[in-house]
Amino acid sequence: MNILLAVDLQKDFIDGTLTVPGAAGVLPAINAVKNQFDRVYFTLDWHPVNHCSFKAQGGPWPVHCVHHTAGASIPDNMLEGLAEDRMRFILKGRLPEREEYGAFVGLTQDEEDELFAPGDVVTVCGIAAEYCVLETLKNLYKISQRRGFQVNVYLDGTARFESLDTVLAFMQENNIPAWTAR
Repeated sequence: MNILLAVDLQKDFIDGTLTVPGAAGVLPAINAVKNQFDRVYFTLDWHPVNHCSFKAQGGPWPVHCVHHTAGASIPDNMLEGLAEDRMRFILKGRLPEREEYGAFVGLTQDEEDELFAPGDVVTVCGIAAEYCVLETLKNLYKISQRRGFQVNVYLDGTARFESLDTVLAFMQENNIPAWTAR
């Protein structure tokens, strides 16, 4: 199966409380290719209001992506044209005392089986390269080594605060190719 893994395409990261420069600019690139994939997995920061990553709790970030708020939602146009059975939503950062930049920490064997199969090709993109995209890529790469599927990265569909350097370095170290839109 050919899977697009879109990391944190949420309103708070696009034009909200924790805006990532260029985030709005990657949405058209992702939208243009999403129908080339059999499935689209969306990861979502899904924080409780008292999450440890928020400044009020001593964390580094402003309040963002609080579950069930507009800021935690995905722009409607990202979902348009995708049949419900082609989409999956993967929530992270749900526990108030634990930061989770990566989407696949602590998956059970059954959860891995449900999401990924040997021979799959998973293309990662999203927001923000230095944090959630990188950590999700690291988590996914470990799973791919156990499960026998391929991972690549759609760099044109990846927004960053400052640099893609950490993602590019991880890709190079692990022979993870860049994916190019057809």
